[in-house]
Amino acid sequence: MPEKLQCFLYHSELVPAASVVNVQDIVREARNFNKAHQITGMLMFDGLRFVQYIEGAPDKVQLLISKLSSDSRHTNITHQHSLLRTGDRLFGNWSMGYVLLEGDDHLGAITPLRGDLAVKKLEEMLPELDFW
Repeated sequence: MPEKLQCFLYHSELVPAASVVNVQDIVREARNFNKAHQITGMLMFDGLRFVQYIEGAPDKVQLLISKLSSDSRHTNITHQHSLLRTGDRLFGNWSMGYVLLEGDDHLGAITPLRGDLAVKKLEEMLPELDFW
């Protein structure tokens, strides 16, 4: 039977008082939490802004959304897409893929979008990005 997935996409900003070094902590914590809760996804960061896509069991994703909402290391959290669906995961191989963006304004191309358009833009960007 296909897996029921809650998919969630948002963007936010690193708080001005935070150091970029905090991002390494964020990625490490995300990978540990996601692995323990069978959540997969990806995080992009351009030095100031984040875009994150997560997917997993609805109750586990809701737990993570609550955790993200209270994380003081980022601000201006903007919900872009949420969908309950069945099927394959977009990021089934990663507890949390991460890419540090340099140069092109990839996040500027995705942050104004909402709904399916935002996810489609994310999917279009993936082949150009170097995740780790």
